[in-house]
Amino acid sequence: MSAPHFPDDENGDVLRRMFDGGDDMSQPRIIDFCFAFPERKQALAFAEIVDDRELEVCISYYEEREMWQAIVKRYMIPTHEDITQLELALSTHAQSVGGEPDGWGCMQVERKD
Repeated sequence: MSAPHFPDDENGDVLRRMFDGGDDMSQPRIIDFCFAFPERKQALAFAEIVDDRELEVCISYYEEREMWQAIVKRYMIPTHEDITQLELALSTHAQSVGGEPDGWGCMQVERKD
């Protein structure tokens, strides 16, 4: 299978590493988008803004950073366009209540070559 083209940005780099690591990029999976908030009430406000049936929001305390964390989960195919678009929209919501994006990730789906 020939390597797909990924843009030269942070998301493109992650997707390229996934592909190079044997990930089947055509298969959907749950992708976690993470956001950090200084206070619990900000994480809760973010969860209220994220009103979409295709998204699940989980809030917990993030010990390492001593902040609150919201993880937004979506079942999707990992395409650069879709990940970037959702990440930007969610980041705007997080920033509107005092939060910040903290990256995204997913489990690998092994490619069958």
